[in-house]
Amino acid sequence: MHLSRRDLLAGLAAGPFAQAMAGPAQAAGSMSSSALPASNSRLFGTAVQPAQFVPGTPLETSIRRDCQLLVPEFHGQWSAVEWVRGEPYHGNYDAIVAYARTTGKKVRGHALIWEQMTPDWARREMTETRDWMTVKRHFATLLPRYRGKIGEWIVVNEMIDTESGDRDLRRNSFQQAYGNDYIARALETARDLDPEAKLMINDYSLSQDNPVDAARRTAMLRLVESLKNRGVPIDSVGMQGHIELAKGPIAQREVADFMAKLAAMGVEIGITELDVLEADRNISLERRDQEVADAVQSLLEVACEQPAVKSIVTWGLSDRDSWLQEREPQTKLAQGRSPVDVRQLNRGLPFDGDMRAKPMRGVLERMMAA
Repeated sequence: MHLSRRDLLAGLAAGPFAQAMAGPAQAAGSMSSSALPASNSRLFGTAVQPAQFVPGTPLETSIRRDCQLLVPEFHGQWSAVEWVRGEPYHGNYDAIVAYARTTGKKVRGHALIWEQMTPDWARREMTETRDWMTVKRHFATLLPRYRGKIGEWIVVNEMIDTESGDRDLRRNSFQQAYGNDYIARALETARDLDPEAKLMINDYSLSQDNPVDAARRTAMLRLVESLKNRGVPIDSVGMQGHIELAKGPIAQREVADFMAKLAAMGVEIGITELDVLEADRNISLERRDQEVADAVQSLLEVACEQPAVKSIVTWGLSDRDSWLQEREPQTKLAQGRSPVDVRQLNRGLPFDGDMRAKPMRGVLERMMAA
């Protein structure tokens, strides 16, 4: 008898993994002591900062125990690598790569091109000269240095804009300087500098049931099809898993179709930045955590049915470190208090601010086991 992944998950929920799905009253007290199951076909990872690698801390213990893939949270962006033109700084990337090598992890570079983390000098230079060498020099500070150490790069991050873009592509500094073909040029430049690395493009709002996400899924398919038809090197597509509960449920049927079409084009898929922005923090803590877990399960049920999905990466592990706290004044204020009242934080990651496992971690544990 063939059991679907969903059948298997239902069975696991009644077994030894059920405790990890317990509400906060049951799960609180300590971080989970069991590692997420390793998978031969799919990696689990998280976004990291070098300061988090303090041996023996609860966060470092979870990174070391649970993750197979590490992604720089923001230290790998152009602004962090070369804030001053001609003075590249590799210390953060070096620290992440060194930690990965000593702990047996893989590293994904993030991201070679992203408008929001492009230094002002580079924007000015691109606008004034329209010379591709500005971009190529940036790529050349990273790709050859980490060849054989970083096996995959997000080459272009957040290029889709179906609301005010040019043919559904964002009107950013790169598009204005080089036209819509900058995406293809970036991928080709990356391949020339590191022929062995896998190359990814990555974007958000691709998974929920609303008109904007639906249009963005269509635009991404068109972009990937165009790149593949032209022979542009592209190996994978990242679906940022930033789920916003106020924007509707996961469009499971449509996401399954989207993933199937990407797979048919010969690209792999990654869930790249998984976390959840809550819609209502006035309900009980148990219900809040369950709503987060349910949304994550809804997405991963579909993702884990698709063999082309090769990685699941959360955007951090602990609520205390989550960028989502900056989305609302109340959670940003709560994050800055000492001691932190973890109940006041947005609770969108596997562990709360005290590194106590929440139901979301139970979902990840079952998904990686199935």
